[in-house]
Amino acid sequence: MKKLIVSAAAALVLSGSAGLAATSDISSHRRADFYAPGKHQFYAWCTDGRDRRVAQSGLSAKDAEGKLMGSMAGCRLSWQGRIPA
Repeated sequence: MKKLIVSAAAALVLSGSAGLAATSDISSHRRADFYAPGKHQFYAWCTDGRDRRVAQSGLSAKDAEGKLMGSMAGCRLSWQGRIPA
């Protein structure tokens, strides 16, 4: 019984390590996409109830968001990711 518990714990630790490595790789790419030039997608939460997805090209996500803010009065933008142009 003790051997089974030790084996199960070892398997759990090893599978958790693999999942953590995969997750950190994804978050690393996501961070790089935020600062990369290209077309960025945002979800616009708007006070008029007309929430929607919008896309804007920019030198980074912040640049694209800045370009959108002038035309999106009353909306809060949430970056979704970089999308193919």
